[in-house]
Amino acid sequence: MEDSNRLKLVFPTEEYKDQVEDFLQEHFDNNEFELHGDGELDTIKDFDKWLEKVRNDVKDTVEKHRVPATLFLAVRKNDNRMVGIIQIRHRLNEKLLKDCGHIGDGVRPSERQKGYATEMIKLALEECEKLGIRRVLMTCYKENIGSRKSIQNNGGILENEIIDEDGKTIQRYWISLKKKFATSVTKYENVLEVAQSIKSINNEDFVGDIFLNHFKKISEPFILDNGLCIQDTNYKWLEFYDYTSKVRLTAVYNEKNEIIEWYFDMAREIGKEDGIPYEDDLYLDVVLRPDGETILLDEYELKEAFDSLEMTKEEYQETYKIAYDLIEKIKDNQQKVKAFTDKYLKEML
Repeated sequence: MEDSNRLKLVFPTEEYKDQVEDFLQEHFDNNEFELHGDGELDTIKDFDKWLEKVRNDVKDTVEKHRVPATLFLAVRKNDNRMVGIIQIRHRLNEKLLKDCGHIGDGVRPSERQKGYATEMIKLALEECEKLGIRRVLMTCYKENIGSRKSIQNNGGILENEIIDEDGKTIQRYWISLKKKFATSVTKYENVLEVAQSIKSINNEDFVGDIFLNHFKKISEPFILDNGLCIQDTNYKWLEFYDYTSKVRLTAVYNEKNEIIEWYFDMAREIGKEDGIPYEDDLYLDVVLRPDGETILLDEYELKEAFDSLEMTKEEYQETYKIAYDLIEKIKDNQQKVKAFTDKYLKEML
């Protein structure tokens, strides 16, 4: 099995001038005159001018028809050799949405078919998260099997195919950075010990999986701005994964098994990978309190995703419809919801 921690991404500096020039020349020697994700290195052909452009590209002051972008060199750790190049566009415009995407990348000819593209994209996705990009678009020519696999290896889901002006087929893939796995609480710094269990249910009440996070030891309680504690020692998060639904319910219980609140996540998809349920978060959330109060949360996140072209107008409107339909359904029905979740908490415990 290949080591998946062979590379690091570094921002270009004068130190890498010789390597960048050699990288470009190797492509030319291989009769490749158009590079991907290179920040126009193939057309500028002058390291100093190119480096100045790369530095300026990061700024929000780029020309109106362009978007800010960060370019990295993919450098092998054991010998500091530049094996590839990758560029992250901070946001989409109509052109990028159509056939380019957030990320462009390329591996030098002599280093191909070694799994480097997959690792480069993985590292770039971590940078995307830092930039606040929650759903990443990548594209490739259908005939480019290596590129296609490197995107799919990083969770790329094919949305559609388009034909470019040269008659070539371009595939458009989306990679979600908003997937929340049921087991992910183990990564929380304040979670010192948690017991996790899952049970499949198929009856008139519910069809799907129920997952229980029972927090055995918490170093510091998780308290909301309004003073409500939703996570502490012996608290429970009871999560309901209906794989035909666009809503994931979490019932939050305290150490006395008293309900704190019900939290409904709007989801692009509810699924399962390697036996672990997940929901692909769609920004909007609805909270139901024991007194019957309902609260709509994170509208600003949904608006940001729409404004950044990470979702269509139809998806934006559908998400609101799902949330409002849910609010209408649960309004004044907290006792019915409580009876439902109490039943399964007792069963899971």
